Amino acid sequence: MISRSVAVSFAAILMFASPLHAAREAEAVKVTSAKNLAGTQRVTIGQFTIAYLIERKDSTKAGGGLLGGGFGGRSTVRSTLAGYTPVELQHVADAAYTDFVAKLTASGFEVTDRAGLAAQPEFSVLASEPGPKEVTTVTGRDDKAKVMMVSASQTGPLRLLNGDYQPSGFGGIGAAMGAYRSTTAMQTYATASGTSVVNVIYYIDFADSDEYGGAWSSTSSVRVNGSLALLPVNSKVTVIGPNYKSGILALNTPVAVGGDFFDKADSMSALGKVDSALGKAIGILGGVGTNSTKKFTFTARPGAYATGVTQATAQANTVLAEKLATLR
Repeated sequence: MISRSVAVSFAAILMFASPLHAAREAEAVKVTSAKNLAGTQRVTIGQFTIAYLIERKDSTKAGGGLLGGGFGGRSTVRSTLAGYTPVELQHVADAAYTDFVAKLTASGFEVTDRAGLAAQPEFSVLASEPGPKEVTTVTGRDDKAKVMMVSASQTGPLRLLNGDYQPSGFGGIGAAMGAYRSTTAMQTYATASGTSVVNVIYYIDFADSDEYGGAWSSTSSVRVNGSLALLPVNSKVTVIGPNYKSGILALNTPVAVGGDFFDKADSMSALGKVDSALGKAIGILGGVGTNSTKKFTFTARPGAYATGVTQATAQANTVLAEKLATLR
């Protein structure tokens, strides 16, 4: 039998350890190479980019359980964002940049003019893109998503950096080389000026999914609903220091805002629905799993979407700027 004193001590340990464990689990920001961020004071914003998801695919497969893989089936939902304009996306990115600089200043950082970085030879000759750019990347799920990359006007043309997204194919090789050159140029400037270069990229999602499936399931399903949030992991701040070292602060949990931002509509064609129903019927008759595909369009409500994204980025700016200040 456990003595009363031992039991009390054990209970006290649990009471102390549980909140600590919960706090670690709920940590809003994941920091990589925190020691490299010590001493950060003077900063220059190198690039501020918002990656708006405009298409996403959610998919899961049933393994068939004890019956084996042939009796499963894959469920896929393809979702598309509509109702936005490039001008609207640009305004939101510009406002998010202004707010981020204000949050850094309020946290005690000295934000320097970008003129020095822009004039640096290694930086000024970098290839850049004047407008929004559509890319396909992995956004934390197994499936790929199409995103619209928009650089804040204050940081000039779009220059993506290492780790901003995961390119693929022959185009990915060129993108990776361009990102390497951008990162190197910023590192050169940081070393020469003694100023840390801060780069921001936020991924804005328009939906979330509830998936059912797995190796031991005989059926699978995917449900998708409108939801406005910054994606964790992909949304981050990278700090390139003057000591040839860098650190990363990434959102560890989504930053979401509540509200009715989208109108959801079935966008599957009549022919597609017929093909899907026919395939399902054949699969049932044959005793095998069937694949199911659905398509939805989420139309952004006028004004609401931009307002929601602005609110979400402001929340992320606060969290990341304050966290960077604690590491200083």
